[in-house]
Amino acid sequence: MTKHLLQGLMLCLPLISCSPAVHRAQDALPPGAGAQTAQLAQVKDQLDGLSQPPATPSGTAVSPLIGRGFSQISGQPGRTPGERRLMAIRAARVEAMRDLTEQIHGVSIDGQTTIRDAVVTDDALSSRVDGVLRGAITRSIRPVGSDGYEVVMQIDHDTVGYIVRMAGGTW
Repeated sequence: MTKHLLQGLMLCLPLISCSPAVHRAQDALPPGAGAQTAQLAQVKDQLDGLSQPPATPSGTAVSPLIGRGFSQISGQPGRTPGERRLMAIRAARVEAMRDLTEQIHGVSIDGQTTIRDAVVTDDALSSRVDGVLRGAITRSIRPVGSDGYEVVMQIDHDTVGYIVRMAGGTW
């Protein structure tokens, strides 16, 4: 049995050496990918040591990641209008942080469909975001209409690199 295992490994070695050992995120981008997606792929490749830092015109910084969150005042708990406004701002801020976390760590999506007698009886889809977010700063809090708030948060690429390294590695 050991002899067969060694023979199998010897046959696989040439195949392993032919496959590319390194995969760049920028090479996996679909045609027409958005600017923010391309920038995220570039940051991932930088963190993995696969590309040079982006060339920028003199003095121009690479744009930070932006997260947006929205919330309605009327749907918030609280005894007074002021408490409901503060809760709406807090909810919008958490939503903006979730948006940033999705951009950095990705989203896990699970789906399940049950078919009985060739008819769909149950169809469920759920998503989950899991990650560490540090260094995000609030850029703006502004009212939207008469019953809402928008919070815009940002995180720079150096901080994204720190988060990914602390989370244990690759994107």
